[in-house]
Amino acid sequence: MSEYKIEVAAPQDFLSIAALDRIAWPDAPDTFIPDGEHVWRVWCEYAVVLIARPSSDTASLESDCAAGALVMFPTVAGEMFLHKIMVHPSCRGAGIGTALMQSALRRAASTVLLTVDPQNSPAVRLYEGFGFYVREKCDGFYRPHEDRYLMEYYGTSLA
Repeated sequence: MSEYKIEVAAPQDFLSIAALDRIAWPDAPDTFIPDGEHVWRVWCEYAVVLIARPSSDTASLESDCAAGALVMFPTVAGEMFLHKIMVHPSCRGAGIGTALMQSALRRAASTVLLTVDPQNSPAVRLYEGFGFYVREKCDGFYRPHEDRYLMEYYGTSLA
């Protein structure tokens, strides 16, 4: 992980993060809709957006590329909602996703929520490993056939 640094994204990072969003989901091209540049521009200025940047000695990506990113924002109930966490396909397995999640959870001053497909057992187990638990199952969360778990984290299992 020393090849990468996690930091708060700046407004000018939005194009790099939007580009990552378009390539980070190769296994779901028919079901995944990337967020547009306009949304990333707003989030980079007004939400919590973390970016993993390659260190200067890392050759796997150009220095202006995002190796990974995470976005979370406050809800009207005063909780934080983790909308997306993604890692560049060429950087997977380097601990970037873990470092992004740990950094986000340390920054959160309240409960953190996320949604996940209940049939995605590896993702559910991953989130449980960070201390999330299922608050409720939401049938037809996006569309009638797209159920989700609403998972939450209270901030007690990560130092």
